[in-house]
Amino acid sequence: MFSDNSSEPSGFSSAATTVKEAVSNAAQTENIRHDSKQSQNITQQSAQTQTAERITAVTDIDYNRLAEFLRKVTPGIMEALDNTSESDILDGYDPIATKEITLQVKLLNKFPTLEESDSKRKISALTWSTHGGTLAIAYSIPYHEQWCDHLSEIKFYELKRDDDVPPTANKHLETNACITDISYHPTKPSIFAAGFFNGDVALWNLADEESVVPLLVCVHGDVVTSLLWRERTINEPHLLITSSADGYIFIHKLTANFTIASLHNKYKIVKEHNPTENTRPRSAGGRKERAAEAGLSITCLDFSLKNPIFIVGTLCGGLYKCSLDSSIPVQGDDKLFDPVIDEYDRYEGSVTALRCSQTTNLFISSGTNMELRVYDVDQICIIRVIAVEHTVIGLKWFPYGKEIISAYGADSSVNFYDISHGRLVTNLKIESTTENITAFDFNKKRDTAALADSHGNLEIWKMPKQAIQSG
Repeated sequence: MFSDNSSEPSGFSSAATTVKEAVSNAAQTENIRHDSKQSQNITQQSAQTQTAERITAVTDIDYNRLAEFLRKVTPGIMEALDNTSESDILDGYDPIATKEITLQVKLLNKFPTLEESDSKRKISALTWSTHGGTLAIAYSIPYHEQWCDHLSEIKFYELKRDDDVPPTANKHLETNACITDISYHPTKPSIFAAGFFNGDVALWNLADEESVVPLLVCVHGDVVTSLLWRERTINEPHLLITSSADGYIFIHKLTANFTIASLHNKYKIVKEHNPTENTRPRSAGGRKERAAEAGLSITCLDFSLKNPIFIVGTLCGGLYKCSLDSSIPVQGDDKLFDPVIDEYDRYEGSVTALRCSQTTNLFISSGTNMELRVYDVDQICIIRVIAVEHTVIGLKWFPYGKEIISAYGADSSVNFYDISHGRLVTNLKIESTTENITAFDFNKKRDTAALADSHGNLEIWKMPKQAIQSG
């Protein structure tokens, strides 16, 4: 398996290895050289300066152009402020944390608006401006034995931040007749309208300080009994609705920035709606004579929540459901319409006031028989009767309770009723020191109310929202 074998030796030639030389390098630091250079300081000198006296140029102000500019921008500014005031986001906000919070109805101020020698006039109407900062009051003599030719006036009082009304008016307008009703435009705070005992209806632009002559809107044949604005819609201009004891209802549209008034529609509550007169033959007096005669004496008017329905109360006790869309012409006049479409249960006596709810389909009326009646607009029968102790001449909805109505008149108090059950809301009652209350209105922006009497006295009351929940 294995065998011995001997081989010849093999040789390899040698290679010489070169020896490398290692060189050692040493680092040497050179000596640092310092060079010294001289520097020279700069010489400073202080010099004084003299300011020349500046001559300010005197600018000539054109006060006529300034006044013209202010007249142009004031209505827009007033409208913007009014739009802002429509928001209720800051209602109840009081930056003065230490101010006493009033939870009860409270008398804030009372003062006479007439001189002692001027005892033949009464406050016949009052209303707050849309933004709540101004109170307007109007005057009339208590009784008219003949046609009115009395001079009268409208006074404007400013409501201060602390809800106080100073006894001095800051503006007044003179008129040539007694005033029966006044109203601010709902969205144009400078537009103000008034109805008169002689049948006139006038309009002022309060932003125009130079012109005190009003725009004569129309003339009724008898005393103006109602005056209210119809809020503008997309397809309609601004509308002013007036009613009169002559039985007519006029609707005027205002254009050209309230400088032009034109008749929009004309209605008449014909006498045939009174049961004591509906037996007259249709031809009595002739067609033209019947069209020209007076209708039923209108005492009050208000619009319901349902457009175009409105309710009319009359001196003869009739309470009528009417429509602006009525197309029934009055005999003898194709441009005069009878708006009545239905009649509610009649009063024994006269209808003195009525108010339509703006949140429900109800309305409430008052009469000389000392009854408050609650109706549904779509039902001719009475829903509820509330007996009162004195004749009510005015009704106002309480701003903070959708079914609470205030009633005032031949008494020294303003009573509040919940029409859902007909009972008194005792914690809201206003006990005045006056004898006969002639006018009353709420200031929705400031939680206050104004009250006037037959002697020209004015009272300002605090009416907090919380009062309805207290007591």
